[in-house]
Amino acid sequence: MLAKISARSGLHVFGYRGYQSIIRGGHVWYQIDISEEKLLSHQEGIDILVALNQDAINNQKSHLRENAVVVYDPTKTNTEILQGRNLRFVKLPMLDIAMKESGNPIMRNVAAIGAVLGLVGIDISIFESAITRMFTKKGEKVVSENIKVGSEGYKNSEVKQMFVIKGDKIHRHVIEGNAALALGAYASGCKLYSAYPMTPASTILHWFAEHEGNGVTYKQVEDEIAAINVTIGAASAGIRAMCGTSGGGFSLMVEGLGLAGMIEAPIVVVLSQRTGPSTGLPTKTEQGDVLFAMHASQGEFPRIVVAPRNIEECFKLSSDAFNLADRYQCPVIILMDLYMSEHSETTDAFNFDSIKIDRGKIAWQANPAERFKRYLYTDDGVSPRSIPGTPGLEFIAGSDEHDEYGDLVSDAFSGIDEYVETRRKMMRKRMNKIETMLKNEDVFHPAITNESAKNFLVTFGSTTGAALEAAQILNSQGMDFGVISFNYLMPLDADKTKKLLEGKSLIDVEVNFTAQLAQIIKSNTGIDIQNRILKYDGEAITAEQIAKEAQKIIQNK
Repeated sequence: MLAKISARSGLHVFGYRGYQSIIRGGHVWYQIDISEEKLLSHQEGIDILVALNQDAINNQKSHLRENAVVVYDPTKTNTEILQGRNLRFVKLPMLDIAMKESGNPIMRNVAAIGAVLGLVGIDISIFESAITRMFTKKGEKVVSENIKVGSEGYKNSEVKQMFVIKGDKIHRHVIEGNAALALGAYASGCKLYSAYPMTPASTILHWFAEHEGNGVTYKQVEDEIAAINVTIGAASAGIRAMCGTSGGGFSLMVEGLGLAGMIEAPIVVVLSQRTGPSTGLPTKTEQGDVLFAMHASQGEFPRIVVAPRNIEECFKLSSDAFNLADRYQCPVIILMDLYMSEHSETTDAFNFDSIKIDRGKIAWQANPAERFKRYLYTDDGVSPRSIPGTPGLEFIAGSDEHDEYGDLVSDAFSGIDEYVETRRKMMRKRMNKIETMLKNEDVFHPAITNESAKNFLVTFGSTTGAALEAAQILNSQGMDFGVISFNYLMPLDADKTKKLLEGKSLIDVEVNFTAQLAQIIKSNTGIDIQNRILKYDGEAITAEQIAKEAQKIIQNK
């Protein structure tokens, strides 16, 4: 609610939350960064702490900045452990306000929002407008009570403006990564989303459930094995389909991924990473499944792995993923993580007119004189596919190796030359797609900022925003830094990537233990990035942490 109100004020917002996986909830927090400038990641430290319970004070005390404001309800919390520090305190009887104006204790958080708006100088009329829009469906009484509670918090005698921040009055949108991804899929013609709920991918399922009937449907299945098989079936039937999960669920999808590779089904799979192995820290973030995504399933077959770097790319890359899946008839894996999936930020309206749909090679007319070769050998590796039900274009799609018609050859092998050559031919056909991708798509290499810099932070996906802000910090300190970031991880254009990285002072930045991006770079280019900043405690890396560690590395060179 606070993020939306801030965005309506013309401010930029970046929201990130922390919650526990235990049934009782545990300590829960939501950090909202508000700025006059575009925010690329969450920041360290707290300027205003709204303590809705004692846990908030006990657990967040070490994050309070000098001269921070603590808003608390003296009937619910005490601030003894904060005494003696240079802090400012606002006693706000949140519960009393909520009960007096609404009779509903849950509305005490709305009183807190009103107080925060007063502290940062946001006009209360914007709050009233936002509340009206958000709660109209619940009735005029609910709207009125929320406005009254928030206004009382805003007008409280303890509340006065302590921060100066002015928006540009441009109405911005606030959206989470998973919602942006789902919206991009919808814009590109995705008709089915199949999943078993698993944090942090679950809200993609929520989005499709909320929008069913608008040209899309969803299927909540019994497990992740069913999820990917439903997706393969739908894609084979000619519609655009996607499934999603986290690492544990993706482990179950692996056999289905290989099936999609063998029958060349154009599916999109979302893998939103959390910490592992096993259940790990199920509500924390990590980038530990990169190599897993790239090599999951037995055998060799082409796949594309992409990792959005911001909210806009969640929208764009999910729409691009369907074009790539159709164009090359292979699985496309969208590599998210909890940080990218669940954070929210302000963005301009997405450009739906920019979405172009390419269904790839589809055969619509049969040749009566010959049987349809679904897996016709082609130099580019891509065969015309048909939509089931098209007269004369029937074919077999089996998990065994097959010939150009789809007829299985595994049982007939026994060293017979004809079948041995069929296997070689089909493998070459499928794997030729990789060379075709690299030839036709100018995306399989990293982007670079500040090309003439002396030093570069090398990263990918969700850590890109923090790396860009870290470079700004380092440059403000008189150091010379740029950023090289990847959003397409597989296949990788080795020549272009090597040319871009060669001869530069590089520092690898990742949220995992084994520097998986650095391993990918080394295996493709031979460049071994020795200097590394790695975080693997479940929390997202910050710009301040990157800048501090990068400075140490440069000083020790």
